[in-house]
Amino acid sequence: MKGLIALVAKVEEFLSLIAAIILFAVMAIVATDVAMRYVFNRPFGWSYDLVSLYFTLALFYFCLSRTYATHAHVGVDILHYYVSSRTRRVFALISCLVSAPLFATIAILTLRRALVAFAAQDVIEGAIEWPTWAYILLAPLGTGLLTLRLLADAAAHAVTLAGGPELIPLPPLARSADAIDEVGFE
Repeated sequence: MKGLIALVAKVEEFLSLIAAIILFAVMAIVATDVAMRYVFNRPFGWSYDLVSLYFTLALFYFCLSRTYATHAHVGVDILHYYVSSRTRRVFALISCLVSAPLFATIAILTLRRALVAFAAQDVIEGAIEWPTWAYILLAPLGTGLLTLRLLADAAAHAVTLAGGPELIPLPPLARSADAIDEVGFE
């Protein structure tokens, strides 16, 4: 179990690194495109499609699972202040078991759509004919990894609830010392 969680964490870390590189590329491309537009009156014809179709989706989907794993997503924890940590773990288990099939469905449906687009050789018309399957494929990659994370977390929560070791910690309560330490500010 710990091996699967560690493997998923390594993939999340790698995709986050790729996302950081992409974010830097977006900044460089947009800044250069603005300079080309206003200084030389020669904007890039390809930058808008690349940034809006590929890079924006890659940023979102590459960070989706790691955002969940690091508790950086929006969460509703109103009841968590009034229940035991065991009950909080039950809530986390239920959340994982409800969310995993949803994200698995998204992964399967978007993978099918990417395969159809690939088979049909769909492209976006423009200065460059961008293949649609390539950016559609980002969705099943990100949601598939999140599904794997949710299933691994569900199994880890179940092991802990069954009396086994704590394989993953519970998210810190908002405004708690642990949450402030994790985020770095109040």
